[in-house]
Amino acid sequence: MSRPDFVYFDLGNVLLFFDHGIAARSMAKVIGVDPEVIKRTVFDSELQIAYERGERTTSQFVSILSDQFGKKLSVDELKEAAADIFVPNMNILPVLERLRSMKIPLGLLSNTCEAHWEWILRMRYPQVLGWFDPIILSYEVQRMKPEPEIYKIAAEQCNVPAEKIFFTDDRLENIEGALRAGWQASLFTSADRLFDTIHRWE
Repeated sequence: MSRPDFVYFDLGNVLLFFDHGIAARSMAKVIGVDPEVIKRTVFDSELQIAYERGERTTSQFVSILSDQFGKKLSVDELKEAAADIFVPNMNILPVLERLRSMKIPLGLLSNTCEAHWEWILRMRYPQVLGWFDPIILSYEVQRMKPEPEIYKIAAEQCNVPAEKIFFTDDRLENIEGALRAGWQASLFTSADRLFDTIHRWE
C-alpha cells in the first residue's frame, strides 16, 4: 500500500463511537413505547435508511413516527433523543495529528443523518471539527456507502486520482466499495492498527 495523497475517514465507530440501542431507549421514553418497538420501527426498517439517504427531512421523519404512534411528537425532543448516542474516540486524535504532520489532507465520508450531524457540530467533538475538507455526508449527497456514486462524488470533491486515495471504515462492505472504486482502503479496528498502516507510508 503506497503513501496516499488524500485520506478519507468514516465517522461512526472510527472518530466517534455510537450505540443505536441508546437512541432506541431514549426515543422510546419520549414516545412512551418499548425500546424494541423503536428498534423495529426505525432501525430495522427502511425509515432510518431513507433518513440517512436524505429522502426524508427531520420534520418528515418525526411526522411519520407521530402518525405511526398516534401522538404529536416534538421535533426537537425526538432529535435530541435520537442523536445523544456518541462517545469520542480519544485514541484517534494522535492519528489525525500524525497525518497532519505528514501534510496529507483529510476528508470525512459518512453515512449519517441530519439529526446526528447537527448534534456532532453542537458538541464540537475535537475528533471532528477542524480536520476534514471535504465532508461528504450521505443525507446531503443522497447517496450511501457502499454505492459506487458516493465514492465518485468523494473523489471529485478532493480532486485526487482514485488510486491515491486511502479510506478507513469499520464496515467491511464500505471498504469493499472503496476498493471497487479503485481506492486504497483498510478496515478500521483500532487507532493502533491504523498507526501501523501509516508508519509504512513514512
